[in-house]
Amino acid sequence: MTARFLVVGLAVLCSAANAASACQKKNNPVFEEDFKNPDPGWGQPDNNAEFTPDGLVLIPPFSGSVWRSNSNLTMLQADWCIREINPASLPTPADEDAVGAVGAWFWGADPQNFYTATITLDGKASIDRLSHGIWQAVVAPAPAPAVNTAPGAANEIEIIIQGNRLAFYVNGALITQITGRPPENGGRPGIYAEAGPKGTRWVFPHVAMY
Repeated sequence: MTARFLVVGLAVLCSAANAASACQKKNNPVFEEDFKNPDPGWGQPDNNAEFTPDGLVLIPPFSGSVWRSNSNLTMLQADWCIREINPASLPTPADEDAVGAVGAWFWGADPQNFYTATITLDGKASIDRLSHGIWQAVVAPAPAPAVNTAPGAANEIEIIIQGNRLAFYVNGALITQITGRPPENGGRPGIYAEAGPKGTRWVFPHVAMY
């Protein structure tokens, strides 16, 4: 795709759900969330986000996108690792046009200026930037064999930030590294999801910051 999906912003904003973590760091998180008793920084549930026994569920509008960030956290120096569960039923091909993309939301200054590191369920990964409301490809979609594409499978999507440097991992495999333009305080960590024209529900059972 040459353009990302329509963004519907929420200002307040890895294997089976119980499998071992593929995060680069595994011990002593400074923040950990399974959404059973969600941190208030995520904001209240609404039509695009639900807190369920399975985790946080993002429900983007048809052919649209949505995100949640945590207002209690910042990312000047941090390892942010999120686990998502693929939908139980997928079309063929399960590409961005049909299903959407899912991943990490970061370096957000406001609803019109942020970055995403995402995967698609046809096995690709990319980094994009929304700048003054216009999408820019930072790292174009490219095959990423580490992506689990099966229905119901889990993926761990991880970004490690040090100042203006970022490393992007999927299921423990390094995808790419970039230099970007973070906001002054590093911005909040978040999760991001898109839907295809028939809608997509994305489940996030676990997130952690190290």
